[in-house]
Amino acid sequence: MQQVPSAHVRHPMWPIYLCVAVTALGIGIINPLIPHLLEEHGADEFIVGLSTSVMFASLVLTGMPIGRTIDKFGIRLFLIVGLISYTVAMLAMPWTSSIPLFFMWRIFEGIGWSCVWTAAETYVSRVSSPEQRGHNTAVYGMSLASGTAAGPIIGTAVLQLTGSHIMPFFVAVGAAILATVIVVLVVPEPHVAHTEQESGGVSFKITRPLILPLAIAFLYGYGTLSLVSLLPTLNYSNWELGTLISVTVIANIVAQVPIGRMLDRYGYRPLLIGSLSLLSGAALFATLHPPFLLTLFLGMLLGAFAGTLYPIGLAVLAARVPPAKLGGASGMFTVCYGLGSFVGPALTGGVMALVGDKHSDQALFGTIGCLVLALLGLIMTGIDRINVKEEHPVSVASTGIKPPM
Repeated sequence: MQQVPSAHVRHPMWPIYLCVAVTALGIGIINPLIPHLLEEHGADEFIVGLSTSVMFASLVLTGMPIGRTIDKFGIRLFLIVGLISYTVAMLAMPWTSSIPLFFMWRIFEGIGWSCVWTAAETYVSRVSSPEQRGHNTAVYGMSLASGTAAGPIIGTAVLQLTGSHIMPFFVAVGAAILATVIVVLVVPEPHVAHTEQESGGVSFKITRPLILPLAIAFLYGYGTLSLVSLLPTLNYSNWELGTLISVTVIANIVAQVPIGRMLDRYGYRPLLIGSLSLLSGAALFATLHPPFLLTLFLGMLLGAFAGTLYPIGLAVLAARVPPAKLGGASGMFTVCYGLGSFVGPALTGGVMALVGDKHSDQALFGTIGCLVLALLGLIMTGIDRINVKEEHPVSVASTGIKPPM
């Protein structure tokens, strides 16, 4: 039987949301600046792209061992270690002229990102009661999306105000230090009473209960990073591209909390089927070269319903995994997100190059739409539910409980 932390211990959620937003904010601030820094020291486009791949590789390779270690040594420690690793990397990168040393700092950045996200996801899943899980994971997703969206805006504003490529890094460092202090002062370690059989984390073997949430994490990383990386290569004007990205991002952020409340009320399955159906329809319809106003509407649908996948995936994970094993499971969730983020732009970009510029938009939207349809087919068959036990939420409407922030 799954256990939840003791009710008399208050587990504030807002510092966890802040940690996630800060790391996403920092990544958004510095990513546009990294090509400039590397090119100043003689790097070409291949080296610039490789530096991002190295960061994601460190995220993927460390996610599972970090998750298993969290189950043994606690969440709070890894939030602090992750923020410190991330801060050191942000502080060192603008002063580093050696390309190999710069790559080492990108590895530190990836490890810090992995620590923070895996620990934060474990914390949210572990302390959320079933009737609050959808809301809490949705706010988590909104924090992630908001930080990612705000990062490039803040970084560009600081660069224009100061004229320095170093000052945006200081902004990211300052935010990370603030988050670290808040974690040290405010966040308690959520203790879980568990049996000996439940302890020890999730093994690296992907068991049947994990297939659906890990597939969701992979699809989310694949789709979002493919769109972010490859959408600017399509035949849109700067104004059209900026408007399309803005509409998509805003829809992604705004949809999170309402979807979270529906998740608590109706459960994940009908929402997931509805989201995947609308996502696949929007992506495949976008291959037909619709007018730009209709493309904006499709972009809004893609942003809104793609944004629901991450909190739904976390909610499914928490419903299927005992609290004492959530660290290892969350590590695997982070790894699958990282793998999708790593594979998506490369694989989809290869398909786009293969078909040529004339059909590149069809390749981008069609590839994503087909993957969404594949996951929808898996769910409709019910294969993922065979011999799987789930902890079902109690309807918020029937309990009168209002999910807290």
